[in-house]
Amino acid sequence: MTTERAAIRPFLTKVSEGTLMVDLESFRQKALELGAGTAEIIPATQITVDERVRLKCIVPRCLRAGETPNCPPYTPELDVIRKAFAKFAWAILLKTHVEPLEAYTPRSGKSKAEQRQTLLFHQKTGEIVYQIERLAYKHGYHLAMGFGGGSCKDYLCHGLICQFLDSGRCRFPHRARPAMEAMGIDVFDLIGKVGWEAYPLLDELSQVPCAISVGLVLVY
Repeated sequence: MTTERAAIRPFLTKVSEGTLMVDLESFRQKALELGAGTAEIIPATQITVDERVRLKCIVPRCLRAGETPNCPPYTPELDVIRKAFAKFAWAILLKTHVEPLEAYTPRSGKSKAEQRQTLLFHQKTGEIVYQIERLAYKHGYHLAMGFGGGSCKDYLCHGLICQFLDSGRCRFPHRARPAMEAMGIDVFDLIGKVGWEAYPLLDELSQVPCAISVGLVLVY
């Protein structure tokens, strides 16, 4: 018990560059332990916020646009996001492999259970992002914040009406968060910078090599 307490730093503790990198590597390793297929430590300067990404939420219109407080038009203005992100230096970028892809293909399920399964495409990524953000916070990085993929209405509430917009009470206040794309982050540009690949999940899925879900935790 004493050892665990000694490892916890007070907030605002100045950390050396070496300590920071050790912490970042421990967060990266934890993401892998939690089920990420790959995770990378990246400079926050690699993150691009683009107006076109935000527009893609409504052109063509995403089925979840306006249905949760974590989707446009409720998400912060892009200038606010850019200014906030510019204050970070390092982040953890992670991906999970979605398989078997057929189980998560929209409108593919026959039973209700199979149909609900299609909503969970980003569930594992969302859980890992939550855990890594929480771990960073415990290490004293009080401004750490994470973003997953897809709508929290799908992978947390399984498509039920958003309770927050209905009554002001979120079912999962600590786990619900905006998707990277809802924040205007160009996810494809970002994963390209670390050498990852993503494919269009349209039409003949048997020809798609893999499907991934991507998450990001800004640490420091």
